[in-house]
Amino acid sequence: MAGRIGAALAAPAGFKGAMRAGGRGEGRCHHRSRTAYSRRSVIVKAFRILKKLETARLALSHSMPGADAEAILSAGLDLLLARDAKNKALVEKPRSTPADPEGAPGSDHVPAAVRREVWKRDQGSCQFPLDSGGVCGSRLRVQVDHIIPVAPGGKSVPGNMRILCARHNLWAARQKLGHGLMNRYCHDPRQPLPAGLPGNASGGGGAGCGSR
Repeated sequence: MAGRIGAALAAPAGFKGAMRAGGRGEGRCHHRSRTAYSRRSVIVKAFRILKKLETARLALSHSMPGADAEAILSAGLDLLLARDAKNKALVEKPRSTPADPEGAPGSDHVPAAVRREVWKRDQGSCQFPLDSGGVCGSRLRVQVDHIIPVAPGGKSVPGNMRILCARHNLWAARQKLGHGLMNRYCHDPRQPLPAGLPGNASGGGGAGCGSR
């Protein structure tokens, strides 16, 4: 097996020939060299994945004897999804402690019960209102946001929480706290200040920290 892998990783003849060609047929040689490099890169990445799969197969040999690649990948994805659900407090057996109805002003800690209720209520999608009507609805890089920020006394209670995508969360922070304060933490001086977000009637490019 090691011999076959070594042979596969060796630079193809076309790659070596292109390197020796020098200035003759420079454009064609450059294309061949890029193609050969791309093929070698794919082989190296595939080898690394196969090596990880083999290591995982050995690690699971007691709990999952005879598991194939599909079963191993499925088990790994289950772990990733379970970790993500835990971060959102969406566990199978949550604690019976209800969300504190009063909350703690000045604290940015969001209790698990509150986080769980907000995630379920908003169905894990961004609730930022659009000028065109409705809400953003994105499920990419979503976060729990305080409608009234913690600094001026906002509480971590369901009524003051919502799900926002990362872009709209940062934009909402700019609207509430101002560009001056937010630029201290996340503004890229090479970019102009954002005038709005794509898809909103206010227009603009959404530059700065909201676009990263």
